[in-house]
Amino acid sequence: MLVDPERFASMEELLKKNGSVERFENEYGPIKGRMMITMAEIPDGFEITPLGDEVPIAFEASFDFFDSVVGLAMYTADRKLATDMWVTPQKDNADPPTEDWIEFFIKTLVDHLAEDGSFGVPIYSFVNDTCDMTVVPEPPEDADEV
Repeated sequence: MLVDPERFASMEELLKKNGSVERFENEYGPIKGRMMITMAEIPDGFEITPLGDEVPIAFEASFDFFDSVVGLAMYTADRKLATDMWVTPQKDNADPPTEDWIEFFIKTLVDHLAEDGSFGVPIYSFVNDTCDMTVVPEPPEDADEV
């Protein structure tokens, strides 16, 4: 389940109003799933690989078709991992995201980091069988605001 379904629904409504969803579905087919990337906390017990004085940023992806989130921490300027991946069930007996969705999360995150390592969150992805429509807020002017 998405970590913030109301926020996602608000973004989707805005995209429907401006015609983006209709254009996407007319060209590529119906939306079949949603992924949301948000900032997170690194779970206890994870070893952090240091990189100078840089502080790693943790991200998690939630999906409307899995009841688990997958996360990682990275140094955004260098795009280097600071931790191993983690999966957190959102309810009992939840299936973890499959490898292809974990890869989609990583690719989407890395593709939407600015060259200087700045980023905007949350990242919203609408997916179907062939492609995705991903919406990313502008990174803040001051990287310290992230």
